[in-house]
Amino acid sequence: MKSLILLTASVLFFSLLSGCGKTTTISSNMELTGKWQLESIVQEDDTIKKPATAKGLMEVSLNFKEKGELEGTTSTNILTGFYETAQQNTIQLGGGGTERAETPWGNLFVNALPNVNLYDLKANRLILYYENQNQLIFTRVQ
Repeated sequence: MKSLILLTASVLFFSLLSGCGKTTTISSNMELTGKWQLESIVQEDDTIKKPATAKGLMEVSLNFKEKGELEGTTSTNILTGFYETAQQNTIQLGGGGTERAETPWGNLFVNALPNVNLYDLKANRLILYYENQNQLIFTRVQ
């Protein structure tokens, strides 16, 4: 049931994005392209730090590629999609993957992604904002 809800939300998200105009793909922002690893999540002033990676699990990450392509990994799954930016550091992410055998850390990440709407980039630190002031905080890997 949860997978069906996620799939439906992803389809609606893609539909909304394809109807939006006047956005520019991130390919013009070369500072954002590359791989970013999730280090912590801030939800309502509570900071959740990255847990130790258990054997057989992947690091939670996003890889912003040129021309708006997006790849990511959760603790157990792979995500693919796209991203677009517009003025004033707004960003929209779209894509999909499965939630099969996901860890609590991976679930926090997957559930936050569709709600991301702003980003802040400073040196090797990327913050994606969602649902008011909640944050996904990444460090650059490559």
